[in-house]
Amino acid sequence: MDDILQDLPSLTVVIPSFNQAETIEQTLVSILEHNNLEGLEVLVFDSMSTDGTSEILEKWKSRCAVIQETDKGQSDAINKGFVRAKGDIVCWLNSDDLFFPHALDRVRQLFAHDPEAQIISGRGVHLFQDGGFKILFPEKINFEELFSNNLQIDVLQPSVFFRRDLLESIGGINPKLHYVMDWDLWCRFIQTKAIWRTVDDYFSAARIHPTTKTSSGGFLRLFEHWRIARKHTGFWFPKSTWNLFLSWGLEDAPQPLSCLFEIAYGLKSLIRFGKIKPSFHSPQYCQSQTQITFPWYGGKAKSIVIELELHNPENPPETISIEINGQSFSRKITRKEAKQVIVIEQPYDENVFNVSILTEPTVEFRVIKVILPSSDQVR
Repeated sequence: MDDILQDLPSLTVVIPSFNQAETIEQTLVSILEHNNLEGLEVLVFDSMSTDGTSEILEKWKSRCAVIQETDKGQSDAINKGFVRAKGDIVCWLNSDDLFFPHALDRVRQLFAHDPEAQIISGRGVHLFQDGGFKILFPEKINFEELFSNNLQIDVLQPSVFFRRDLLESIGGINPKLHYVMDWDLWCRFIQTKAIWRTVDDYFSAARIHPTTKTSSGGFLRLFEHWRIARKHTGFWFPKSTWNLFLSWGLEDAPQPLSCLFEIAYGLKSLIRFGKIKPSFHSPQYCQSQTQITFPWYGGKAKSIVIELELHNPENPPETISIEINGQSFSRKITRKEAKQVIVIEQPYDENVFNVSILTEPTVEFRVIKVILPSSDQVR
């Protein structure tokens, strides 16, 4: 084992932090208790938090570097970490996000087996404020879009890893950006013709709640994206900005504005496809079966709650079969309703969940989210 570890490239995780006392411990657990520590460097840059984060970090100082000082914002903190990083491979993880168990071990193995690769990105899931996990992101990796002139880079930020020498060659992230510094960095990587590999491995869970910058940025985030997208693509209103605008309107815009976006999207879908299709910003409908994989560090779960939406509630399946980490369950469907909530009363004490869902007979459905209630549930 020691020889294998010595052959792997080293890796640095930079964690920018400010007032994340409720989540940062699970972030650190996902790194330091579920990966090989030899060759792994963790740098936490905390901007003088006042909510109890300092007390939590004090417990972890023997296992990672904790730097507590004021900064000029998230981008500045990340860049400070990049400057200090010693790992051959570098990434950053926000202090409310998670890695899958052994994700960093897998990343190091992938880089070791592919010396030409400069960037490797994988899949992940979105984590809701109530602890629920949304279906995987991205649902489909589109190589043509990734490298097109429109720069449709549909990747999850904490699931992207890159070589430190590549990062140093372009000068780190833009410290003036507050919302799209990751997207700007991906664009600059692509424009340098960096060798970017995408894999189907699950690497991270990124949190979504009203106070995250992605959700709360609103028009400021849209304007910043539009300004940077124009610079990188040369188009006045790039497709990537339009898609972000649509995503904001459907998911984060206040009422009644979001309702107008839904109506406009439905009309466009009806005209283009002859039927109203779900937005690509929502989980896509599955034909009879699907599978979800997600990490869990919230303690022993008392049960699992699965929220589904049937495409045609007037013709529901007779049964829904569910397999959770090898255990099978079956539920009869008695209500002709679009939303179906299935509760599996079963205790679990695992860090990764593989959930398979099968309808009998075949119907179209989509997974809204999966929740694991527990006494110390992720918030």
